Amino acid sequence: MSPAKHIAISIVVLITLMLCFELTNLDPWVQNFLYDRQSGEWVLSTSNSLLHLLVYDGPKKLLVLFELLLLILAIFCHKSPLLKSYQQGVLIILIALPLGPALVSFLKSSTNVACPYALTEYGGKLPYIRVFEAYPQDNQPQKQQRCFPAGHASGGFALLALFYLPKTRRNKYKMVATALTVGSLMGGYKMMVGHHFLSHTLISMVVCWLVVNIVALLVLPWPNKDQSTHECAHPETS
Repeated sequence: MSPAKHIAISIVVLITLMLCFELTNLDPWVQNFLYDRQSGEWVLSTSNSLLHLLVYDGPKKLLVLFELLLLILAIFCHKSPLLKSYQQGVLIILIALPLGPALVSFLKSSTNVACPYALTEYGGKLPYIRVFEAYPQDNQPQKQQRCFPAGHASGGFALLALFYLPKTRRNKYKMVATALTVGSLMGGYKMMVGHHFLSHTLISMVVCWLVVNIVALLVLPWPNKDQSTHECAHPETS
C-alpha cells in the first residue's frame, strides 16, 4: 500500500476517533478503572522512581540516542553499499522521528485540554470538557492546559517510521508491532498515573502515523505513470 493510501486511511481513522470520543463518554469510562475514588490514588504513582525511569525518562533518552546514532551513521557511512540500499528508509526515520512529536507538541499547546488529575472527578479543580468544548465562564483554567494529544507516547509512536526501513512485508509488520508496543507502554503509563485519557494516546498514535506517511510520500520515488500505462497496454506473454 502506498503512503498516499496510508494517509487517506489515517485521516478517516482520525476523524472517526475524534467523533467517537467527542460524542461518547468513553474517555472517563476507561479512566475510572485506573482511579481509586476511596483513596484518591491512581493505579500507578509518579513517585515510583524505578518505574518512572523504565517507562518515562529511560525511553525518552533512548529515543534521542537512537536518533543521534542514526544521524551519525548516515553522515559518516553514507557511502556504504548497505546504507545506500536503506537510505530512503533511514531518511524517513530521521525526519519523522522528531517531526511527529513536534506536531503533537504544537497541538498540545493549542487544544487547551486538561489532564485527568486536574479534573474535579479525580480530585482536581477543572471540569471535564472535550476537545471542541469550552470551559464554563466561572471555571476557567488559570493557565493553558497541555494534555491533548499525548506528548510522551508520541515519542514511541514516532517509531512507526521504522515501517519504511525493512524490505520485506513481514519485517515491516514486526517494526510496526515494536513501535505500537513502545508507544502503548509509554502512553499506558501516563494514563495510569492520571496524566492522559485514552483518546490522548490514540490520537497521538494516528498523528504520528500520518506524519510518517507524509514524509514517506515526499521521500520515496513516485510511480512512473507512463511506464505503468505502457506495461498495462503491453502485458508480457507467458
